[in-house]
Amino acid sequence: MALLLTPRALALRGEFYYQLSAMIRAGLPLIGALQTLAKSPPAAGYRRPIERMLAELHNRNTFTGALATIGDWLPVFDKALLEAGEKSGRLDECFRLLANYYEERAKLAREIMGQMLYPVIILHLAILVFPPSLLKAAFWDGAWGAFIASKVLGYGLLYGGGVALVVATSGSRAPWWRATLEMLLGLIPVLGRARQNLALARLSAALEALFSAGVGIVDSWELAARASGSPALAREVAKWRPKIEREQKTPGELLADASAFPAMFTSLYRTGEISGQLDDTLKRLHEYSRVEGHRQMQMFTRGLTIGVIVTIMVAIGVQIVLFWVGYFNNIGNMLSE
Repeated sequence: MALLLTPRALALRGEFYYQLSAMIRAGLPLIGALQTLAKSPPAAGYRRPIERMLAELHNRNTFTGALATIGDWLPVFDKALLEAGEKSGRLDECFRLLANYYEERAKLAREIMGQMLYPVIILHLAILVFPPSLLKAAFWDGAWGAFIASKVLGYGLLYGGGVALVVATSGSRAPWWRATLEMLLGLIPVLGRARQNLALARLSAALEALFSAGVGIVDSWELAARASGSPALAREVAKWRPKIEREQKTPGELLADASAFPAMFTSLYRTGEISGQLDDTLKRLHEYSRVEGHRQMQMFTRGLTIGVIVTIMVAIGVQIVLFWVGYFNNIGNMLSE
């Protein structure tokens, strides 16, 4: 996967899955659908992975085996659902689910970028103007060297921080790093809850597909936990295997003692487990967590936008007050002489 997933990249991934779903629903076999996409892929970067998958399928490899040969071009979440779809004969449904998933992510990314565009522009202008003393010295005294050096430093720190943030949040980082980052981001109000809900949405979708495929309960939970992208959930579920296999406990019982899962998720899952309607419950959990995660992410972005604007306005206000204080002090000094 790319280091930075832009809205366009997410939309292209959604289009890739949508076309596969549509062709398979129309009765085209998987190899035929991939051959069609290989001739006219959503983007040039898709051609080589598709051709690699086709080569493996022509060599009588399974679709799951073919996916394993393309490295990290697809994330764990995608591979988990597609593996479940192949086992259950529901590849078209899994392709449709992934298409909707990436379309929603692209929409959310566009909304976040749109909301952040104005404060980012204001921040660039603030770096250009502040401190006003350097700007004044540059225009009135010709001290352009100090002014340019300060701007290079300011914009360097801004873009350097942005690149560092992208690298730090990359899914290819070491597990201990991702666990530490998850813990730190979880301390941020609203953002921590948003990330948890989105991870639970991915876990619920993967669980529903894996259970439908007939995958064992322990393997399903471990695979779905890894597909969630949350080290905390994966670490918690990794402890369950001996308790389920030896002590004959159910995941619903173990969820009650798992602090990594919220009470609402535990309650609904146990209800579905006891009533025998776990499939419907997991679909409900997926939808609820997805909607809540997107709502909280939008709320955090709006709050961050307002915070940046207010901070810049306060800084401008302070500079205005300091200017007039200095102005009146100068007048006072002239009158006292």
